[in-house]
Amino acid sequence: MISIDRQVRIVAGTLVFTGAVLALTVHVAFAGLSTFVGAGLAFAGISDTCAMAVLLRKLPWNRS
Repeated sequence: MISIDRQVRIVAGTLVFTGAVLALTVHVAFAGLSTFVGAGLAFAGISDTCAMAVLLRKLPWNRS
């Protein structure tokens, strides 16, 4: 099983990469996706709470 921290990094990295690619290829407004994820990561680091981790824990494969 993959740890929650690793799952957060995988999802956040995928969202940032996707937002950047879409901003370069489709429409510049997709940069907002990368900005939103970056702001969430900064907030998680400052507050020591992670909304993405809370959501990931609720998924079926993370329930014990």
